[in-house]
Amino acid sequence: MLDKPLTQQEAREQLRKALASVLEEQIPPLSDEMNLFSEFHLDSMSMLETLMELEDMLGFHVDPEELDIKDFETVGGYSSFLVSVKDAA
Repeated sequence: MLDKPLTQQEAREQLRKALASVLEEQIPPLSDEMNLFSEFHLDSMSMLETLMELEDMLGFHVDPEELDIKDFETVGGYSSFLVSVKDAA
């Protein structure tokens, strides 16, 4: 668990690690423009698994019912979400 504020770059790397864990495959470096659904063929269940993995890794919790799917479409959006939720934790 990280106790310091999260940077966009660190959030992107944590997302890469979580995706690798959930998808059980090597994930290349991520760019902010990548669409997570089309690039990695994620569905709502794998997206939720990724979020739960990140909650464990980074030490935060969010209510899935309060989430906006638009925050999770791209790597940049997901990374920004992680930075903001980690700052609020």
